[in-house]
Amino acid sequence: MKEALSKRIFSLANKAIGLILFIVCAAAIYSKVTTTDNIEKYGANIKEQFLKISFSQWALLLALFFFNYLVEAIKWKQVLKNLNPISILQSLKAVLVGQAFAFFTPVRSGDYVGRILFLAPENKLKGLAQMAWASYAQLLITLGMGTLALFFNLPFLPWLKWLMPLVTTAAILLYFSKGQYKGWLSKLTSLQISNELKIQLVFLSLLKYCIFILQYTWVVKILAIPIAPVNLWLALAVLLMCLSVLPAIALSDLVIRGQLIVLLLAPWYSNSLMLICLSTIVWTVNFLLPAIIGCFLLLGFRIKR
Repeated sequence: MKEALSKRIFSLANKAIGLILFIVCAAAIYSKVTTTDNIEKYGANIKEQFLKISFSQWALLLALFFFNYLVEAIKWKQVLKNLNPISILQSLKAVLVGQAFAFFTPVRSGDYVGRILFLAPENKLKGLAQMAWASYAQLLITLGMGTLALFFNLPFLPWLKWLMPLVTTAAILLYFSKGQYKGWLSKLTSLQISNELKIQLVFLSLLKYCIFILQYTWVVKILAIPIAPVNLWLALAVLLMCLSVLPAIALSDLVIRGQLIVLLLAPWYSNSLMLICLSTIVWTVNFLLPAIIGCFLLLGFRIKR
């Protein structure tokens, strides 16, 4: 009873924090977008730049989206290799359906539910644990890159640059821990995976991270935003680290992402409207598009069942 109550309180707290972040960031972005000076100064320029983007440039962005999710599908296939072997196509379908569920759930937790739909009933519970390892590997890369970037780009909360190395080190040690638990935690031992697989997941997560950064870099190029790549990468590393620890659903994630990128890139670029366009394009390609595809795949799955 107490455990159920604590879980409910934790869930409500997460939603409350996410709602507060959404309101604050939405208000800030609304203020920036609707400022008359901003619209008069940058509106025509943004429209002109969008008209210059060619079909091939959009096609390359979509190709990066495909490779991004292909790497994620390979990660999912690898963690299921011994538990519930699946083809790369089945893995890709599961990942996209997971995105459909994740779109409306706090901290994208619905991703777990969507993916295990494709597993055999007896493997669903352990499948959740296996996916947690893949997510953990991605978190390690995000924390590691963000921790390095904090020493070069952080316009707020300067104490984070000293705290995050400790957090990242602890996360790495926990990830590679043998996990030989005893007593009531002994069941966790059976959920361990090999160090070889853990290392594979870390390398795949790094590849996925690089593709994601490359997507932002490409959109910056096609929007002709004059920011040096190194400054952009440092800001993005901090952005992704912040997003990985903030509770939000996909819709509020768009707003929070937009406000953070404006804040982090402000020292090098003052056109906040263009930065919000940058964030929105990447969010649409990486989260809205796969969620829509996942919905159609889920419809086909339901019809077959």
